[in-house]
Amino acid sequence: MDIAVILILFLLGISVGSFLNVVADRVPARESIVRPPSHCFNCGHELEPRDLVPVFSYLILRGKCRYCGRPFSVRSMLVELAAGLLFALAFFTFGVTWQLAPALIFISFYIILFITDLEQGILPHVIVYPGIALALIIALLSPLTGTLPGTISSLEGLAVSYGFFFLLWALPRLFKKSVLDYGDVGMAGLIGASVGFPQVLVALYIAILAGALTAAILILWKLKKFNEPLQFGVFLAAGGLVALFWGSEIIDAYSMLLR
Repeated sequence: MDIAVILILFLLGISVGSFLNVVADRVPARESIVRPPSHCFNCGHELEPRDLVPVFSYLILRGKCRYCGRPFSVRSMLVELAAGLLFALAFFTFGVTWQLAPALIFISFYIILFITDLEQGILPHVIVYPGIALALIIALLSPLTGTLPGTISSLEGLAVSYGFFFLLWALPRLFKKSVLDYGDVGMAGLIGASVGFPQVLVALYIAILAGALTAAILILWKLKKFNEPLQFGVFLAAGGLVALFWGSEIIDAYSMLLR
């Protein structure tokens, strides 16, 4: 039974991942996610259903367009595969419970924003703020569904993460250009609203530590200047995933160490 559920979630994940690729490509460009249908960006040929089977079509076609032979970006398959694996992993963490559905939703939001920030340095408000609203609605329904975080925890997570990152964004601007973009502030709020407090502290700690170490390495290798903005949404997405899956366990383990 568990194997069947895992397989279903994996197949659902790679299918959702295919849609997330479309959203990540078209929303920043302010294009419709419905039209035009999926097509080759080189020859313009509309892709057929057999060309759109997540992961498998890419492997069968060896990553190339069936019609013109132009290579497709490997990113599309990697995103589909990552979504499938994360959806399957969610089963091990949440089981078949009311908590599973919100987890899959938040995973999808994190993946989209990871892609858009990594590739384009953009965290679209049209994705971030509806995500925050959806997280708060799910939290409001927690007395009926038993999902976590609850309303108070979600609001506290939103306030702490949004407020903290707003200060990190605003204060340096009084003296010089901030290394953060305002989109990072909104995404921090999304993470806080979706995982709640105190789990959001895990996400922020991981994001800040990973971001700082990455920036230091890039600066030392002269691949980045000191005052250049960092695509911090990438690290927030990673921290959010860790907090979503294991935030409570990490907080409990840390509390045990302090006793």
